[in-house]
Amino acid sequence: MILINILRKAFLLLVIVAFTPLQLWAQEDTQKPTVDLKTGATFFMNPQGLDQDLPFWMHANNDGRIDQNSANALHYVEGYSQIFKNSVFEVEAGASFVSRDYADTQVSYFDKAYLKLHIYDFKFMAGRYIDPLAEKEEELSTGSFMYSRNATPIPKIAFSTDGFAEVPGTNGIIRYNGLFAHGWLENDRYVQNAYLHEKYFYLSIKYDFFDAVGGIVHNVQWAGESQSLGALPEGWQTYWEVITATGSSDADAPGGERSNAVGNAVAAYDFSLGLFFDRFDLRAYRLFYLEDKVSTQFRSPWDGIWGLTIKPKNIQLVKNITWEHVNTKRQDSFDFEPRGSASYYNNFLYRSGWTYQGRVIGNPMITTDGTINRPIYNNIIVAHHLGLSGELLSNLDYKFLYTFSRNYGTWEDQIIQRLPQEQCGAVKGQICAELRPLSNVKQLNHSFLMELRSVLPQNERFSYGLTLSSDLGEFYGNRFGVGFNFEYQLLK
Repeated sequence: MILINILRKAFLLLVIVAFTPLQLWAQEDTQKPTVDLKTGATFFMNPQGLDQDLPFWMHANNDGRIDQNSANALHYVEGYSQIFKNSVFEVEAGASFVSRDYADTQVSYFDKAYLKLHIYDFKFMAGRYIDPLAEKEEELSTGSFMYSRNATPIPKIAFSTDGFAEVPGTNGIIRYNGLFAHGWLENDRYVQNAYLHEKYFYLSIKYDFFDAVGGIVHNVQWAGESQSLGALPEGWQTYWEVITATGSSDADAPGGERSNAVGNAVAAYDFSLGLFFDRFDLRAYRLFYLEDKVSTQFRSPWDGIWGLTIKPKNIQLVKNITWEHVNTKRQDSFDFEPRGSASYYNNFLYRSGWTYQGRVIGNPMITTDGTINRPIYNNIIVAHHLGLSGELLSNLDYKFLYTFSRNYGTWEDQIIQRLPQEQCGAVKGQICAELRPLSNVKQLNHSFLMELRSVLPQNERFSYGLTLSSDLGEFYGNRFGVGFNFEYQLLK
């Protein structure tokens, strides 16, 4: 509790700083406050019935706003204000209030509410905000394995660089980007009142026509009250062990926490290379997903995301092309084990896994049933994804997504019966079993999305859009969705 009290005081300090009379910071170059306020309404449905499931891309990567199990009628109000800015400081605040009707249920909540204080190349953030890792993803991406736009933002306080900052003395050629954050997970989970630790560090070498970036991301769910084991270790010593990814020194900690590392870790090695040409910009990227310490040794080098984006210049019809390959098939499995033995996004102790409010925090192609006890039911995937965006007409923008996936469930789906470990030469912790061929559990799926968006010529504050989406195949079945969106800019 000492730790949580200190973090709450840090949040209060940030609020006080944000609302300190601006005259204290004022200088001659102070800019006037700005306000951006808009409201909108969205309606999504499956024409087969209001109680029918929506297609995948109609609910995925929508900040947790859309329920996938029925039609949704959504109203939202979003506001942003740059409260103060001069050559040293910038204070901004934002909020988004959502009211949603679905499946005979109505909910209203703030899915974003935050304060950000910028000081030179750094910033403090507090509240519910889109994570910087989710912001850096292309709008056409399936989503990062760390943070996508799939779940409602998690409340956090964070200290970070303001994007990439220059390493002194390098003339901007070498830059760095880092973040250190603490968050709070919801109570409706298998381990209640758990904390979230997040940090990342990237280096960039940018010169003339290229930009090479490499980094490491480390997230940990830790502490809290387990339904089966009671209170889990917390405090400053445990926090240090979380930060350093070491085993617990607490004698009362579960065995896996002492022998491996504290908490449920979700991490990645993240690399990209950008090339800039006269007619187009190109970026290739590769994320190696890390579920545990074994993963850090590249036991499963093909697992993760491979991606390529091309942004043509002066071509209105196609402004952005994104291709991604998603692969989670190996998961550190030995040849005699079922594929997927690391069970990505699941955890033996933090049994709600890498989810928040019933939705996957990372890549939504790993799917959850929304329960709190081992909710991930499909984490062995091989997929190809294509995204396109541009202008069909001078006042008609579009976004198109197509994803083909082979889905294999989880490792348990391959087991016919368990065998003695000596029959496989296995040791403790490895899986020895008679297995079904992967082809017997494979389910194919095709997911499509087409979004059209336009602005009313007589009033550019008013925009409207049409969404068409479908799934075809064995995994989700055949389903279709249609949606409408209207948005009005109140202030800008």
